[in-house]
Amino acid sequence: MTDYQLPLSTFDSSYLDLTDKKNKLVHYFREINLNNIHPVIEKCYSHAGPQGYGIGLFLSRMLKVKQTFVSDRILANRLSENSTYRYLCLLEKGPTPAHNTYNTLRNHLGVKGYTKIHINFVNEANKSGLLNPHIEQLPKNRREGLILVGDSTPIRSYCSSKGAKQEDGSWLFTDPSVSFGRPHHKDKYPVGHKAHSLITITGIPMVSIVSTRSDSDKVHIFPLLDEFKRRFPSLNIAYIILDAGYDAEEIHKIIYEDYHIIPVIIRKKMVYPKRFDSQGTPLCDFGYPLIKTVLDYKRGRTKYVCQRICEKDNQEKLFHCPYLKTSSQSGYAFYTHFKKSYRKYGPATPATIIYKRLKPFRTSIERGFGLVKENRYRMEYTNTYMGIDNVTMHVIEHDIVLTQDIIFEYKTTGKVSPVIKV
Repeated sequence: MTDYQLPLSTFDSSYLDLTDKKNKLVHYFREINLNNIHPVIEKCYSHAGPQGYGIGLFLSRMLKVKQTFVSDRILANRLSENSTYRYLCLLEKGPTPAHNTYNTLRNHLGVKGYTKIHINFVNEANKSGLLNPHIEQLPKNRREGLILVGDSTPIRSYCSSKGAKQEDGSWLFTDPSVSFGRPHHKDKYPVGHKAHSLITITGIPMVSIVSTRSDSDKVHIFPLLDEFKRRFPSLNIAYIILDAGYDAEEIHKIIYEDYHIIPVIIRKKMVYPKRFDSQGTPLCDFGYPLIKTVLDYKRGRTKYVCQRICEKDNQEKLFHCPYLKTSSQSGYAFYTHFKKSYRKYGPATPATIIYKRLKPFRTSIERGFGLVKENRYRMEYTNTYMGIDNVTMHVIEHDIVLTQDIIFEYKTTGKVSPVIKV
């Protein structure tokens, strides 16, 4: 009996990866909703001429972020070498894109195209309830709406850090959008850009704006809020948590009066007038702290009453308080008005419950969510682009991947947020 050996083609190297149930990268890309990408890409390439690589080209941009490829050239090389990557990016048929193809993609999409794709991913997250989940730690009667955190991330400039000092002491760099940052002993990237972002309390980036490195964070808080309204007109912001760099009377007032948002801003040192304690709680004539009973948002004031604490303290015989003999159960009443000082008497002072409950969330985001502060897939040092628009697209790519990360985690594990326990 003669043995025959049939010539079989070798298995593709991607076969084992694609069938491996533990390969998280494969499952990640299979869970991406292509409808978030396809309409925008199709519109950008709808004119006569080459259609480009379609959705696959943008998927490979997401791959670049996930795998922390530093440059477009490295991404193109990895795609040509790794068949798994090509399958995941729907680029298994035909030649792989060259590195300069991605420049063409950015020119076609622009910041507006990238923004539309990001909005689609955010809307998908919103439909799953990931933007504003129920949080047990917060008061039940809190204002309805999103809780956002304002933050910024320095972005180092690799391509345009060469500069020449001018006669007036300023520096002129190859890329005019690059500048020195503000002097700080912890500043790791003195030359470059800065990304200013609004992030949900669950960690989803909603809006990002890129500026020169020297810009102060508080200069961009209002443009961020304006951009949020343009992108998500149907979403309402209830609270915004900001660090002490935003603690200025003007910012407190404008956020509350013009944007109708309660600002939870970490306070710098404050000195209250007489008859107030160090936390801003009013005191009665005899030094007893009053109790807050009503926070009236419509009238812009907070009501405090004594509730005859001195009677419970058995000290009423030491002085003669005229409110002890009144028929009112609350006794002495006192009002603080927002307009006198939003920093000291506003809707979310350090003594309020909502301030105390929301303040730790900012700390948890800064410390626990490395993707936001210092580890957005190394966004802060994988930037190899010049110009505000190109750097902005670089930042939005990371925002899209971070949003998809949380969507994927929710679909696979049911976990709502990588930052907080819900």
